[in-house]
Amino acid sequence: MRVAVIGGGVVGLSIAWTLSRDHTVTVLDPQPGRGASFAAAGMLAPAGEAWYGEDDLLRAGLDSLGRWPEFAADVAAASGVDPWLRREGTLLVGATEDDAADVDRVVTLLETHAVPTRRLARREARAAEPALAPGVRRTVEVPGDLSVHNRRLIDALGAACATRDVRTVGAAADVDIDAGRAVGVRLRTDRSRVTADLVVVAAGCGLAGVGGVPGGIRDAVRPVKGQILRLRSSYPLVTRTVRARVDGFPVYVVPRRDGEIVLGATTEEQGYDQRVTVDGVHDLLRAGIAVVPGLRECALTETLARLRPGTPDNAPLVGPTSTEGLVVAGGHYRGGVLLAPLTAAAVEAYVDGSVPPAAASALHPARLEGAVR
Repeated sequence: MRVAVIGGGVVGLSIAWTLSRDHTVTVLDPQPGRGASFAAAGMLAPAGEAWYGEDDLLRAGLDSLGRWPEFAADVAAASGVDPWLRREGTLLVGATEDDAADVDRVVTLLETHAVPTRRLARREARAAEPALAPGVRRTVEVPGDLSVHNRRLIDALGAACATRDVRTVGAAADVDIDAGRAVGVRLRTDRSRVTADLVVVAAGCGLAGVGGVPGGIRDAVRPVKGQILRLRSSYPLVTRTVRARVDGFPVYVVPRRDGEIVLGATTEEQGYDQRVTVDGVHDLLRAGIAVVPGLRECALTETLARLRPGTPDNAPLVGPTSTEGLVVAGGHYRGGVLLAPLTAAAVEAYVDGSVPPAAASALHPARLEGAVR
């Protein structure tokens, strides 16, 4: 089939790469890979996002995590670009006694899903990561978590798509509806049409403004601002991803192979505001240094803000809509990179008429399409 994918972030490109095995694919995005995917830390860590009441999302994350090694290897082989998949795992850290209690609650939830964890004594934690602050109250290792370099991944997916002749159109687009069916897209620049047998909308926060998408789905996606910092260390500071709570404030420290460290991220309900603020930078640095004091010595190389696509239940919308020929893959909130392989596999199944992965069934947009008006 001819498939048009609106959205060229990690989710949209993963879908395009997967579908291009058997279909002709066009990706439409005015700035491919420059939205939330560009700012992401690349954590593949469903354990760090786990919370009570979100078991379906945790199951989806664990399923997608299991797909990542093969997915990364396939994209690297096709593109010649290594996305730097790291396998060192995650440390969940609680700075205070109250923070430690929050970590313990997460661990209890993970145990119900058979996720391996190991509580480290203070001496063990310091041996594992000498840069950790000696006063942290709780450290739990999650050895199965991974991470990937988000920007190298974007480059790899773009190059892999090019090997399969995926066409990229640098323009925003709306869904073209005829007699109740999606028949392609129309570019906003000149209203020219790209005909398609099926349209997939994977536009992140932009989904809320895509014409032709059912109103219940558009209204279910909102922007959630995240400010994020990139630092650089002259020596290896930490080897694992550190996900911490500091006086209730969540912060993560993600190391890269080349000495870069990603420090993030705020969670702000500020509409479409993408300003980097003094307050946001201060909060991140304060919390990060409280957990890894050596961050004081790092160079601050980048400050950035982007918008995550949130939904009322924090889970994405992945699957067919009430409009024939229209599939949505949006609302991934903090999990776009993590959930990309599962999302792509589910969309491929819906497109081909096969059974989608079981873990994706709870992400079907029908749960919100008619509920949010």
